[in-house]
Formats: sequence, structure tokens, C-alpha cells
Amino acid sequence: MVVQKVADASSFRTSELDTRDSAYAATTPGFRHFLGTPAPSQRFRAFGVDPLGSPSHHAKLRGLMHRLSRRMDAAIKWPPHQVRSAEHWENPFIPSGYTYLLQFIAHDLVHSAIPLSVAGGLGGGTANARRTPLRLETLYGSGPVGSPHIYALDAPNDDRRTKLRLGRMRWKENEPAAGCPFRDIARTPAENVTGIDRSIAGVRVALTEALVADPRNDDHAVMSQLTALFALLHNGLIDIIRRHEGNAGPNGQFGAAYKRFLCARESLIAIYHNILRKDLMRRVIHPAIYAVYDGPSPDFIDRPHSATGFPAGDWEIPFEFSHGAFRFGHAMVRPEYQINDLSLHDLNNTLEKSSVNDPANMPLDETWMVQWSRFFEINGSTPNFSRRIGPHLSDGLGNDQIFPAFDETGRVGLLYRDLLGAGLAGMWSVDALIAEIGSRRPRFVAMSRLLADRDYRADQLRKWLAAAPAYGALTAEDIETLSNEPPLPFFILFEAMRQPQAEGLHLGPLGSIIVSEVVFGALAGDPRCADGGSLAGQLAAISREFYPANVLQNIPDISSMAQLVEFTTEIAELQHAVPAFL
Repeated sequence: MVVQKVADASSFRTSELDTRDSAYAATTPGFRHFLGTPAPSQRFRAFGVDPLGSPSHHAKLRGLMHRLSRRMDAAIKWPPHQVRSAEHWENPFIPSGYTYLLQFIAHDLVHSAIPLSVAGGLGGGTANARRTPLRLETLYGSGPVGSPHIYALDAPNDDRRTKLRLGRMRWKENEPAAGCPFRDIARTPAENVTGIDRSIAGVRVALTEALVADPRNDDHAVMSQLTALFALLHNGLIDIIRRHEGNAGPNGQFGAAYKRFLCARESLIAIYHNILRKDLMRRVIHPAIYAVYDGPSPDFIDRPHSATGFPAGDWEIPFEFSHGAFRFGHAMVRPEYQINDLSLHDLNNTLEKSSVNDPANMPLDETWMVQWSRFFEINGSTPNFSRRIGPHLSDGLGNDQIFPAFDETGRVGLLYRDLLGAGLAGMWSVDALIAEIGSRRPRFVAMSRLLADRDYRADQLRKWLAAAPAYGALTAEDIETLSNEPPLPFFILFEAMRQPQAEGLHLGPLGSIIVSEVVFGALAGDPRCADGGSLAGQLAAISREFYPANVLQNIPDISSMAQLVEFTTEIAELQHAVPAFL
């Protein structure tokens, strides 16, 4: 059964579900709803009509989401914050590297063939293929046997594949004596196959194929560079482990490679989980909510699975997370990025740098080699800061080449897709979701007037929606509908913007609860880090599974992205890389 049974199904009023609900649940494997499937009376409505039950109403829904997205084009007038050197719209507490770590995590949790907004409804194409949350499937694919194209031969005398492929960067002008290091993801031309040749004759062969487990990890230049960073760390861990191996001889190479790969993969997953728990979540989650979930045994309110883990094939992600709360990362994207000491690129240019969009200019050249102290705080560096979280996206996310129009509204951009996808998913309405959380954890709702006082919430939404009449041309009926039934991704951004003493510096309580339940819940489902024990202890236990000695004892306690970058720089011997890596 796709929609999981829970201990107290009656509290979710599943008896109220009609046959249409059962049909849509059966066609969306890999997804479920937060806190159980909402009854029809609890679902999001537009102009009083449930879009899930009324496909004929979709045209009106599209028009409403189009106009709301136009209203969200208006820039937010943020109040000043304590860090005087930062712009008012910047968030000095979340360097922009975390924006793309969030995107990487999204890829590690959700993989659908067709976006729900483009598909126009729930169906097989919108199924979530991920079955093991936060296990770096987006990086490793199905391993060296199942995904051999993303792995490289280990050594001239060893035909086993345990390292991830990387590609050489390109020099735009003259190649210096330092050579062309492996700093990009691996890319290759599609020779001797059908299709259109996108090469520039006599100049450059088009590298149309990115050799990565998840093609979305080449969505743009920063994403592919982050993927290369994780690959460099994995390959460095392989080298560390190999140095402790004995001479197994030709017949022992397969067993040695098998152990080496699994040990390195599990080690990187443990490091990744430690960073999510201690670094990323601490930055983006409301402090009071983070304190509840960061303990060794969080009291989860959304547990359709056993606390002992997720059986293979059973894990599902809530729509309210994937198509609702976790879309907040889009609001953090900057309009431009200082990629390294010499290169400043605007967002449009950054988004277009991929093998799909610009194959004739691949691999990435030196102007796109990320200097990681520009994306994380390292040794006192001043990185690019993310944008504050609120109902406004950078203009580049309206790029009509990357996010073209796909329906009769003609609306381009990512924002409209986010809003429409949420409207088509049959999700909880904001009011019903707050009421359900309040019935289970009253203290969560009590901490925020925006959640606890329904009239206040509607009034605040109404005032904001009406405040910029030049944007969106919202009608009085639109404003009344949206103030009483806001789409979840919009409300999560609105809530973050309206937080007292924070104003967009982190998520509000509702967004924090949904994100914490899913991310900390997935971490709790992994027995290796379920108790939040020390990284050193986890690495020692991993090593014992494969080797008599602790081959991982020299790995430091990596609990932040800055520490991950510094360790990768050391083990990949990139201290003096040109362009600078650190």
C-alpha cells in the first residue's frame, strides 16, 4: 500500500476518503502526506474548490497561481540586521554554499521523472524513485556494478572501480605550468550515436553527457562543483583506506575493492549526516524547533515507519515537504555569485552552465572553479551570503530558457511551477495542518501568533497581498481566497519573513516542523546515526565491519561544511591548486 498505515488511522479521518483519493494515492508511489492523508475537507482549496477533485477547475487555479507569482515578483523591503557589512536582503548567518547543499539534499530525497506542475496532475510520471533517504544515492547511484559509467578504474593494475569519475577543467586562455587538474565532474561527447551534433566544427567537441548518478547534479555550475567536491572527498577516503590494505593478490582484488568501496561510502554518509544534523539544520531551522529535534531521541509526530529504520522500498516522502516546505531554498538563491577571487557571474549565466545547456563550452573553465571559502566561512573568509527567506525569488529563477512556459498562462520561471505543483498535490490546507499539529503538539503552535491566531494570520496575509497592487493584479476575490487558503510553499516563505527578531534569517515554526520531521526522521531511520553519537565512534564501527584495524582513525570530527572542505583540500592535495580550491 502506497499511503502507509499508521497506528491511529482514525485520527486522520481516512474513512472520509473517496475513490478518487484512493486512485491518486495508488499512482504516486514514493510519496505520502505529512501526518497522514488529509480528508477532502482538510485539503487545499482555490476559490472554495478542491483542485484534486475538480480537474475542470484547474484553469482557474493556474490563473490564481500565475497572479500570486506576479505579486511575489515585488522585492521585499527587509529591515536592517546586526551585520552592517551585509546588504539588507542578505542573510549573514547562512553562506550561500548551504543553498546548494539544500538542493543536493533535495536530489537525495526526491527523484521524479516529470515535475507535477508540468504533468498537470498526479500519476506514474510524478512517482518518487528514491527509496533510501539521505544515503547519497544521488552521488553513488547503484554503485560500481549498477552504475559503472560514474566510476573510474582504480589503478593501472586493478580493473576494479571504486573511485567516482572526475573530469579535467578547461583553461579559457593559455594553460599554465600547473596543468589541468581534475576539478570538474566527468563529461563526455555522445559519439557514434543518433542525435544532433552540438559541437563547434574545428573548435571544440560538445560534451553533452554528464557522467553523474543524478543528471540534476549538473543543473548548473555551482551544483556540479558541489558534486565534484563530494566526489573528491570519496576518492580521498578510498586512498586512505587503500593504504591500510594488505597485498591481496590477483584473486583477492574483487573482495578488497568491495570492502574498500563500502567502507568509503559508509564513511562519507556518516560525515554527511553529521553535517546535516550539526551544521545545516542548526542554521535553517527555528532555534526552538531545532532544540526539540536535535536530541538523541526526538519525539516525532509524523512516524508512519518503525523507529528501527525504513524497510527497503517502503520509505516515502510527504508532499507537504517535497512540494511545500522544502521549496524555501529557492528563495535563498542570490542574483550573482563571486565564484572565485577573479570571477563574478550572474545567476542567469550560472544556471546555463551545464552539459545540457552549454555543451560546447564544457568542461567548466577556470572562471567556474569554485573557491570554497567564497561559499562557506573558512578561516575568517567573507563568503557569498544567501538571500533572506521570504516570498520573493531572484530574477534569474525566471529564466525563460531554463524554466520556459508550459501552459496557457505563458508564465515562465520556477516560482509559478512551485505554486502550481503545490496546488495540484492534494496537500493539507494551511489551516488544517496547523490544527492537526496543534492537536498533537500544542506548544509548537502556541509559540507563534501567526499559527495560533487564525484571524491574525488571515489579516496579515490580506495586508501583504494587497500592499503592491502594481504586481500581479490580484482581484479582491483573489486576495480573499489566498489570505484564507494560502498555498503551502508561499505560506512557508511568508511565515519566515514575518518571524519576530528573525525576519527571513531562518524558517518559521511551521516550516521548521515539517523540515525537521522529514530530515531528522530520515536520520533516525538510519541505525548508524540514529542516536546522534560521535562521528569518531560511527567511523570506528564502520571500519570494524570491514577491517581488523581502525583504518579511519585519522579522520577528524567533521561537523560543518567548512571542515569538510578543509579536509578534502588536504587529502586531495589541493592546498596549492590553481585556481584556488580553498
